[in-house]
Amino acid sequence: MAQISVTDEEVREWGPKLEQIVDWFDQLQAVDVEGVPPATRADLTEENLLRPDMPRTFDNREDMMAEVPDREGPFVKVPKIS
Repeated sequence: MAQISVTDEEVREWGPKLEQIVDWFDQLQAVDVEGVPPATRADLTEENLLRPDMPRTFDNREDMMAEVPDREGPFVKVPKIS
């Protein structure tokens, strides 16, 4: 286990929450998934996993730009990510 420092108050506050999380994982472990193929997302199937890229023209550019909170000329300004 990681050696972390917690106060008695933090133990009282977070202990029950962590126990709930562990219990939830125990429930997940108990689910019978025999015969269920592994997947990263339930809504993906072989038919929609990879679709061909289809270029298309977006006709409502001005409507979209009218909703943009910050722009510089024709460009959308977004916060800098450092």
